[in-house]
Amino acid sequence: PVFVSKRRDVCIPEMISEAVENAFADSGLTPADVDAVVFGNMQTFEGVNMPHLWCVDHIASLGKPLMRIATGGTTGMAAFHAAYYHIASGLHDTVMVVTYEKQSEGDSQVGLMGIITPEVMAMLAVGMDVTGQSGMGAIGGGSAGGISYQASSYLAHSGAGIEHIDAVAAMERRNAARNPYAHLKDPEATAEKIAQTPLISYPIRFGHVCPTSDGATVCILASEEKAARFADRAAWVWATANCASDATTGNLIESLITDPAEQTPAVIASREAYRRAGIEDPRREIDYVEIYNGFAHQTLMYLEKIGMCETGEAHKLLEKGELEIDGRLPVNASGGVVSTNAIGTSALNRVTECALQIMGRAGERQVEKEVHVALAHGWGGLMQYVTITILGDRPRWK
Repeated sequence: PVFVSKRRDVCIPEMISEAVENAFADSGLTPADVDAVVFGNMQTFEGVNMPHLWCVDHIASLGKPLMRIATGGTTGMAAFHAAYYHIASGLHDTVMVVTYEKQSEGDSQVGLMGIITPEVMAMLAVGMDVTGQSGMGAIGGGSAGGISYQASSYLAHSGAGIEHIDAVAAMERRNAARNPYAHLKDPEATAEKIAQTPLISYPIRFGHVCPTSDGATVCILASEEKAARFADRAAWVWATANCASDATTGNLIESLITDPAEQTPAVIASREAYRRAGIEDPRREIDYVEIYNGFAHQTLMYLEKIGMCETGEAHKLLEKGELEIDGRLPVNASGGVVSTNAIGTSALNRVTECALQIMGRAGERQVEKEVHVALAHGWGGLMQYVTITILGDRPRWK
């Protein structure tokens, strides 16, 4: 279904069932064809425990093996990886991934603080200052308050300016206007228009920040033999990889432990994914990229961290128009997370958007170049966990 701020017309199971029914209609499969289900969302955000159990009738999982995944922003891609390994291991042939978030029925910021609370207790135990002087002051501004340290560090190291964050936010809002499922759309978005939005915590403006969205995404994975029976064209999984660094919340606060823009997990996970996919030169071999960007600067930052360009080069590619839908390296033709963020779905949407581009089914947001290989990136955990998925238009091993 279309992602919006508030789905007042449906309850959570009803909203999820819309995506499930659409997946069956699109694939031609029935519930009987599905061997297992992987379910993903951040249950603390709605304040409802074990939603995968009370949604059983709405996700066609009655009597089937069911796994629930919750890893923050990476939830959707972590669920995709789990489904992939269900099949790659030989355990099952067809697995359905069901993800959702209905943030209008909860408080995501309260949910985030609930997750961080055990970390705060550990910080207190070792004597860290959490009074706001050199400690938790950043978190007082919520996600944007903490991430402003990352954005400031990125600008300092890359040579980019706040005007480049304005420009990439505008590009993605224009892209979102081509995406019928996206939440925030503005076909006339410009850097100047974004620059007029209020400053939250330098250099983060209101126009740089993702929305809180309601929505659900479903993806069906199948073995090669099973897919051949019902799919005319498929996107093939070439590689999956993930990496996390120290989860201590201190990583987010004034660089007490590490630079929040360092993002070593992204470097490690992408290199491992390239190795597993047999990719030697990602800048030449990867045609399309979907970046998880809850904040607009992350599009530029993560392009550098995953090796698609040198440090300090992403904003120059932006200036040249190379990241546009008709550019040499199109990025986030979907509008990205900065335009649509039902958190449990957001990382899975990066994968499904790559799949649509490979299959030539992205509609008005289909990029101009042919997409043979695409990379999807996810970011989550306690802001230190990165997932990578590489898809291709053919089996990698053939």
